[in-house]
Amino acid sequence: SPHPASPAPSASASATRAPTIASDAVIVTIGDSIMSGYGLDPDQAWPVLLGEQTHTDIVNLSCAGAGFVVDGDCGTNFSALAQEAIDLDPAMIILQSSDNDSDEDADDIDSATRDTVEELHSALPSTRIVGLSTLWNQPWEAPQSIAWSSDALRSAVEAADGTFVWLGQPLQENPELLQWDSEHPTAEGQEYLARHVRAVLAHVGIVL
Repeated sequence: SPHPASPAPSASASATRAPTIASDAVIVTIGDSIMSGYGLDPDQAWPVLLGEQTHTDIVNLSCAGAGFVVDGDCGTNFSALAQEAIDLDPAMIILQSSDNDSDEDADDIDSATRDTVEELHSALPSTRIVGLSTLWNQPWEAPQSIAWSSDALRSAVEAADGTFVWLGQPLQENPELLQWDSEHPTAEGQEYLARHVRAVLAHVGIVL
């Protein structure tokens, strides 16, 4: 790859279940427009690419414009997407906090994130919950709320005996992988994210 190596991720985990996901298991991803492949064909979104790379059944429930607090183009925030995930009874749910919540109050971000993760864990106690930190792709320094959203998800996922993974800001460091808006990945950027996410998951023992 012509791009620099990703920084070593940090993670916290309290789950004790076997990290390898069975080949016939379903994984659900919940996130925003970066995860949904905004501006591209939905099949170019990184969760779809990751599923193809690993021969895993990944159902991408991401919604452009949505966050744990803010409603997106689908008319809801992540809480309703969580209900869709519950209906699929997946082996793993990968949630990513979003910069769409960046104008929200820290307490509101924390409570909405906690409520959604608690709902998932209560309905699916044997499903592994994985949280991914918020991406900020703009060329300027991220607002404090980006850290708030990541911290809120980390706390909620740890309380659900899940695994939180810090992704860093791989796309901010590679602006050529972003579309004209300096926000959404190009097709190459989505491929890079798929590799990056796969690598950081493997680093914490989650092998797809």
